[in-house]
Amino acid sequence: MTAPNISQPTHRWKRPSVSRPLAAATGLLVIVILLPLLAVAVFGVQAILRPEVLVSLLGSVLPTYLLNTLLLAGFSGLIALALGVPSAWFVTAYEFSGRRILEWSLVVPMAIPAYVLAYAYTDALDPSGWLYQIIQTWFAWAGFNLPRIDIRSLWGASIVLGVALSPYVALLAKNAFAERQGAAFDAARAMGLSQRQVFFRLAVPLARPAWIAGLALVVMECFADYGTVAFFSVPTLSTGLFKAWFNYGDRSSAALIALVMMMTVAILLYLEHRARGRASWAASRIGTRAQPTPVAGISAVMMAAYCAIPGLIGFVIPVGLLLYSALSAQATPEVGLLIVQAMNTVVLASVAVVVIIPCAWLGAYGLRSGGVIATRSVRLAAAGYAMPGLVIAVGLLAWSGLFTEMADRWLHWRVALVGTGVLLLGAYLTRFFSVGLGAIESGLGRITRNLEWSASSLGLSPWKILSRVHFPMVRGATGIAALLVFVDVVKELPATLVLRPFNLETLAVSAHHLAADELLAQAAWPALMIAVVGLLPLLLLGPALRRDR
Repeated sequence: MTAPNISQPTHRWKRPSVSRPLAAATGLLVIVILLPLLAVAVFGVQAILRPEVLVSLLGSVLPTYLLNTLLLAGFSGLIALALGVPSAWFVTAYEFSGRRILEWSLVVPMAIPAYVLAYAYTDALDPSGWLYQIIQTWFAWAGFNLPRIDIRSLWGASIVLGVALSPYVALLAKNAFAERQGAAFDAARAMGLSQRQVFFRLAVPLARPAWIAGLALVVMECFADYGTVAFFSVPTLSTGLFKAWFNYGDRSSAALIALVMMMTVAILLYLEHRARGRASWAASRIGTRAQPTPVAGISAVMMAAYCAIPGLIGFVIPVGLLLYSALSAQATPEVGLLIVQAMNTVVLASVAVVVIIPCAWLGAYGLRSGGVIATRSVRLAAAGYAMPGLVIAVGLLAWSGLFTEMADRWLHWRVALVGTGVLLLGAYLTRFFSVGLGAIESGLGRITRNLEWSASSLGLSPWKILSRVHFPMVRGATGIAALLVFVDVVKELPATLVLRPFNLETLAVSAHHLAADELLAQAAWPALMIAVVGLLPLLLLGPALRRDR
């Protein structure tokens, strides 16, 4: 009797790839994001063709600008890491009194812009400030001379930016630590590793893609910051660009500085990608999650005190200082006007989230496809976060002028994009695309490829894999991305100031106008409203993110 001939399956599992429409959409997205940067690059190349501009900058201010910018980014990044990673680990790995409240302490600094922190602390801690004078009196009463400490310096700007930007690291690291599997940590402890060794040798390496993504956001935000460094009189690439373009009218020098910023950021992004390497970690819904370890006594007190530092320095104290400044000067707030400005700010930020988050998913999916062209294009588009908002605005205005001229000449249409809000949303997309991309990419990185292969073998298309597998598992990271984008748009000043629709006044623009007129007491009220509006996404998304864990 002949054995039946059982044919073996000849098909192989193929790695799910991005469909052609999705790939085309990703390519179109990258082009749209890079349009304002392309305009800046053209101006920069034109400046390079004039060697006297390059020689003049190299022999005068450019080395100082570049060095100060790198030092600022380095110091701020170290402070953000020191505050964000240990605090995120404490609130996820340990159970102690006040832990739930301190979870909010890690993220509330993001509700206040760094330049508002600079205003608050400078008004109090400047050598002529009221709090500095009180501290000096106390030291003198105790028989000590308080050395002169100038907060308007590189270290002062680094501390302010490091504290204000620490939530970028804390949020992503906390989300990564929350996905840890209990079996791995139990095995490490069974091998004799202490809690400290588990943190440094297991938890931190496993969460490396997350906290490196957060660190990259911090560094790029330092490159793009203008309000803080200008207020502290720290010469950086950003302040140099603003001075050259708008104070001196030297567009060639400004374009060259902008090109240097773009090239430096591209190098830093490449180094960040190499630092991650092929590191990724997979989270599965199957298995035992590590439960928080109860602690008490001095250990619990020290953990609670450490976790409270970001919230105290980055939110509670500056809010108190702003209130004291406004009330002591008897500055009466215009309640109706503040409500209107707050509503404008919320609507504008919400629309920006609706536009940017789907685009960030497109970019993250393009990166996950593994294509060389797609990967490099999306990485290049992410560099827009490091560009000052006003430079992006100028690039968009150049394209808007070209569009208006072509429409009038060829189609006899008198159409202007200025004042419609389209350019402003385009500036937000270029500026904050990387914010959403970093969070969503790190969330996708925790999904093992086996799930994709299994779903593909069951006949699911790439779109169904996205909707049924990827998105449900990355809801937490998507929520974090939306939170970061919302708050960043609320705090964005230069692009909003130039490109906002006519008669649209936001809280950031109002605070800027008042501070520019040296009315810091009156500027405290819109600055405080920025903090209130910035807390909205925390209150709305916080419980959802906790349930998602």
